Amino acid sequence: MKNSKHIFPCIALSLVSLLCFLTSCTPEAKWEIEDVAIQMDIKTVSAGFIECSFSTTKEAYYMVAIQPAEKGYDPMGNQKQFMQLALDSANIDYLNWRYRELKNGEFNIASFASHSLQYGETGRFFTNLTPDTEYWIYAFVVNPETLKPTSRLLLKTVRTTSESVCNVHFEYRVRGLWDYIYPIDDFGRINDHFPYMAATRDSAFITDQFKETPEEFFTELFSIYSQYNIDGVVLYGVHVTKNDGQNSDEHFEAGHTYYTAIVSYDGFMGNNVIYKFRWTGEDCELYMTEEDSIVKDDDDNEE
Repeated sequence: MKNSKHIFPCIALSLVSLLCFLTSCTPEAKWEIEDVAIQMDIKTVSAGFIECSFSTTKEAYYMVAIQPAEKGYDPMGNQKQFMQLALDSANIDYLNWRYRELKNGEFNIASFASHSLQYGETGRFFTNLTPDTEYWIYAFVVNPETLKPTSRLLLKTVRTTSESVCNVHFEYRVRGLWDYIYPIDDFGRINDHFPYMAATRDSAFITDQFKETPEEFFTELFSIYSQYNIDGVVLYGVHVTKNDGQNSDEHFEAGHTYYTAIVSYDGFMGNNVIYKFRWTGEDCELYMTEEDSIVKDDDDNEE
């Protein structure tokens, strides 16, 4: 037992490590609240989305948000009130999210700062915006302990364009149970920041919904998606789905006919394609482009 004095510290250290693992404890981020400046860079402005990047001169937590500009109200002249209202609104959203997580049995819940504030250099996409509309994009430093603003308000007024500034088309691959959506720009490159929606349905399901055409069905479906702003339906970049019925709406079955609809969502729905295919099994290999769509743009139908 002469080595027991070495054993107990090791056991204690192991228990601490295990406790940290079980409670997901992580070192607290370093942060400053004084003399911190925020930089905002507006990268892309389109009809339905704005792409921005943010950074700080010191490590700090900060609030970033967007809202439609309000006529007759001066945020810069009412900075303290404006920032506190923004924090209160974010805190309400956080508490609602936290409540849902706890109710669903989650134990390790992120703090307000981790969940709702930005830290360090970050990029943001603001989506589901209205074309030809003025928005306020703003940021300010926050004390994560008191949840109080600690800097001046940084605010820029940005007007969305009346039409999309991006020209993107969608190509589609099926490989076994997996399918892939590729948003392609005019140079043949993947566009990873253009918003779109997509869905795949069995042809029998569409018939059961008493819809005359797949186009009618998907138009109504995407309208519901956009109206209720359902989480996860707006996609970006290459999207991959395993159609096994667990990670997807459909479970591909051999001999069944499917439709996959893809529609751009840059302020409004457009550039829609619907691909029709028969799934033959695990060895099914398909690649489809706009020419294979059963729906053609109006320009394509003009003589």
